[in-house]
Amino acid sequence: MIGHYRRCSSTVEHGFRKAGVVGSIPTIGFMNNTDTTADARRLLYDLYRQMPPADKARRLFEARRTGQVLSIAGIKNLNPAATKTQIWKTWAKRHLGEKLFNQVYGTHTNE
Repeated sequence: MIGHYRRCSSTVEHGFRKAGVVGSIPTIGFMNNTDTTADARRLLYDLYRQMPPADKARRLFEARRTGQVLSIAGIKNLNPAATKTQIWKTWAKRHLGEKLFNQVYGTHTNE
């Protein structure tokens, strides 16, 4: 069913071309050290290039939410007696960093 989507260049691909990066397949994040073959990576990149932007965005938001759920589960596991507010603030501090957390939420906590 992928054949019916029009091919569009991804922002990342465009950025690599604009920067003059040589090579047909840029290595991104987790793909740097992998046992995945070059053919499999090419296929994956081609599928991502053909994917409509809305589908890419949906996958990105789902991955972000999954990471948040896993992180919160880890916080709960380490602090079983913590309240929902304490868990949220711990997650926010880890996510934002202490400096930005204090700018957003203030240094004083009212729990």
